[in-house]
Amino acid sequence: MSLDTFFYPESIAIVGASNNPNKAGYQVANNMIRLGFKGRVYFVNPNEDTIFGHKVYKSLLDIEDRIDLIEVIIPAKGVLEVFEQAAERGDVKGAIIMASGFSETGIPENIELEKQVLKVANNANIRVFGPNCVGVMNTDNNLDTTFAPNIKQMLGGMSIISQSGSIASAILMFCGDQPVPMGFSKWGHVGNMSDVNTEELLKYYMKDDKTSVISMYMEGMTDARQFFDTAREVTPNKPLLILKVGRSEMGSVAAASHTGSLAGSDKIFDGAFVQSGIIRVDTVEELIDTSKAFSMVDVPKGNRIAILTEAGGPGVIAMDEIGFAGVAEMAKFTEKTEKQLKEVLPAMALISKPQGYVDMTAAADGPQHAQALEVVLKDENVDAVLLISVPPTFLKPEEIAQHINTKAELAKQLGKPIFACFLAGKWINEACKMMESEGIPTFEMPQRAARALSNLIKRTNYLNSLK
Repeated sequence: MSLDTFFYPESIAIVGASNNPNKAGYQVANNMIRLGFKGRVYFVNPNEDTIFGHKVYKSLLDIEDRIDLIEVIIPAKGVLEVFEQAAERGDVKGAIIMASGFSETGIPENIELEKQVLKVANNANIRVFGPNCVGVMNTDNNLDTTFAPNIKQMLGGMSIISQSGSIASAILMFCGDQPVPMGFSKWGHVGNMSDVNTEELLKYYMKDDKTSVISMYMEGMTDARQFFDTAREVTPNKPLLILKVGRSEMGSVAAASHTGSLAGSDKIFDGAFVQSGIIRVDTVEELIDTSKAFSMVDVPKGNRIAILTEAGGPGVIAMDEIGFAGVAEMAKFTEKTEKQLKEVLPAMALISKPQGYVDMTAAADGPQHAQALEVVLKDENVDAVLLISVPPTFLKPEEIAQHINTKAELAKQLGKPIFACFLAGKWINEACKMMESEGIPTFEMPQRAARALSNLIKRTNYLNSLK
């Protein structure tokens, strides 16, 4: 059965919806109504009459219309009865169990309860997300089964898999609060993986034409061989980014207790990720930055980077990060490029000191930014450009962005992505919006831009290795 059951249901029943703002059932109901889910929503609670102006049913059996998906937001001890009702109905195809208190606790009776629920589900051909999960989101139909408040649903190419609902929700909050808010496509929190697991969700995203990059928060896995076999099937088709935690001994113990899965040796994971074409990231910020880059631009054809910077310090920070990543090299400009750069930039500009690096200096104006960018883009030895600016008070960021944007189409034609970093704060927000509107990803700090670009080059190197 396709996971469309979870991401594209025509109808959903929220069992445990509530009028009490202190309960998860309230926020789930609020999200479904606030976002305007495009299907039919039914609320079930024996103690309520209406919720947000909608009729409330006492039981699943009282709903006469067809129900595709149920979400169960009641304590664990009541879940089995709900599944028995769903089985009796005969029309329910999928179920999301938000309740915790199952196999993740390690307590024998809780493990047995999960088995009993799954037995009923299997006999009734009901697929299950969870338990101990908050379900899914889909910007294509405004679906949000979570209790995360105020998630901004904006269309984008990133789809998320997470073993932590809170981290995955926070990722979306960070995306929405960037200078240029970042959208997403789909989101799934797999919880205990009693039925639907990470591998199945990976394959679903791989085939989803609205997903361009798969981003994952991982604490551990139950079957490493199965996971990496699936990853090797996915990565030739779409980039897969993973923030794998539990790297230290203490962290691995915490991860195992959270999800009930195996954290494993970090060095082994590192090697397996590389062999499987997975791009491992170290922080939430890097996951977001790299996902943004993959969502906005094609990977470079090669690994040669040019840096154009209007300020020395940020340029050196970017150079450091590229050096640490160890996957790219600085471009060696042709004599023609160096000659043209000397002609278009201020006399004090530093060119190819070191190789592939241009310090345009604060004397460079908007047109000179654009002229230097065009020269570098046209150099056959350059595959991607990182442009950094700290606009001085006498030169508006918007003016620089306007000139840079005139080269956006050239970059696309040549297949050479431009990554931009303007510093800093609200002073440069409008300029960032202008550049992103032309398909130029922007980043808040030079090291973040350099790391994201390096990750795209990892993807380039991996795809080239498959040829």
